[in-house]
Amino acid sequence: MLTHLEQFLPNNEPDSLKNFPFFWVSQVNGKYSQLIEKSIKKLGIDNTKRKIILSTNALGQASITDIANLSTTKLTTATKAVYRLVEDGIVEVFSSESDERISMVKLTDKGQELVEKINQISIVTLSGILNSFDEDELKDLNLKLKKLYDLM
Repeated sequence: MLTHLEQFLPNNEPDSLKNFPFFWVSQVNGKYSQLIEKSIKKLGIDNTKRKIILSTNALGQASITDIANLSTTKLTTATKAVYRLVEDGIVEVFSSESDERISMVKLTDKGQELVEKINQISIVTLSGILNSFDEDELKDLNLKLKKLYDLM
């Protein structure tokens, strides 16, 4: 079935993982999370809160479910994080006008300011890494990662 692609799948050989694309996706994601977590610590937020804040910013106002999906966070984790962010004055939660059972979330002014700070920290943290690639390489990388995502 995949005989021509077996070299890219994990097997009993210890080095086989290094040919497995999802190994590298996982490694890059883990390293990225570590770098960002360390950088945002001074803002008093963790990576989960960062992802919720940035997802809320990207969506404008959205349901907790939509925010959880965009931030690739479990719904229960996202819900807990949202309500901690409410306590911190970073987001506000209100009922949807079309369906009062749905909790909607939007950033407060304090949340908008935090987005700016998170983005600045990300630029400082990642610019050296991204400068190692030219524009075409980054576009190609994004296209390949998007294709991988779409196929899943």
